[in-house]
Amino acid sequence: MRWLLLEKVHSIQRGKKATASSKVPQAPYSSEVLFIEMMAQTGGLLVGAESDYQKDLIFAKIESATVTSVPKPGTPLQVEAWSESLGSEGGWLEATITCSEGPVARAKLLLMAVDGLSSSQKKSVTFHDAFMDHFKVREKVVQSS
Repeated sequence: MRWLLLEKVHSIQRGKKATASSKVPQAPYSSEVLFIEMMAQTGGLLVGAESDYQKDLIFAKIESATVTSVPKPGTPLQVEAWSESLGSEGGWLEATITCSEGPVARAKLLLMAVDGLSSSQKKSVTFHDAFMDHFKVREKVVQSS
């Protein structure tokens, strides 16, 4: 199952920060779980930039996660993920979700970049062409200063 929870990718500052937007989903299960996935997806954009989106990602660990509020479904959200020490193998990321009323969630996540999750595919499973084209990901990447 793939959950595509981001609606728009705004920017990816290679090695530093990624920003995206979404909305609180209407879901028959916990919004908190989906918030963590939104932060991981935004962080994944940052980690993916390290290999020009050629590697796959593994969501390896949640060190901490706090949800401070759950706005009503449809509420616009801003998602940010950043790291001080990303490498080609991935790394620890900090991430937040906010809305116009204030903080929604915060987490520290470990995302790992690996070669070939699927032996039958030559391209990244994580960053498939439809995803990359839909969000125009490569157009959003800028080199950090």
